Amino acid sequence: MRTVWLTAAFFLVILAGSIIMFAYTNALYHQLQESLQRIHRAVEEDDWDAASRESEELQKIWARTDASWTPIMDHRHVDQLDESLTRVVQLIKLRRKADLLVEVAVAKRLAKRIKDTEVPSIRNVF
Repeated sequence: MRTVWLTAAFFLVILAGSIIMFAYTNALYHQLQESLQRIHRAVEEDDWDAASRESEELQKIWARTDASWTPIMDHRHVDQLDESLTRVVQLIKLRRKADLLVEVAVAKRLAKRIKDTEVPSIRNVF
C-alpha cells in the first residue's frame, strides 16, 4: 500500500511541476508577443526611438525566455526564434521598416508555434 501512495505522490509532483512550467511558458510567450506588437506599432508610426527602447526590453524578455525554454523544448525551434529576434533587433538599428515588419511577423509566428507544441493535449503526448 505504501508503494501505491508513493507512486501517486510522485505522479502528483510531476503533474504539478508540468502545470507550473506550462503556466510560466505561457506567461513568457505573452510577454514576447506583447513586446513584438509594441515594436510593430512603433515602427509603423516611424517612432524609431520607441522601437529601440522596446528592443532593449525584448532582449531582456528573451534572455529569461531562452534560459527557461532551451533546456525543455526543441532546440531547433528555440534557435530559429533566437535568430529571428536577433534580426529584429538589428533591423531596428538599421531602420529598415519593411524588412523589420516582416521579421516581427516571423518571430511572432515562431513563438506561437513553440507555445502550441507545449500545450497539453493528446496530440502532443503521442
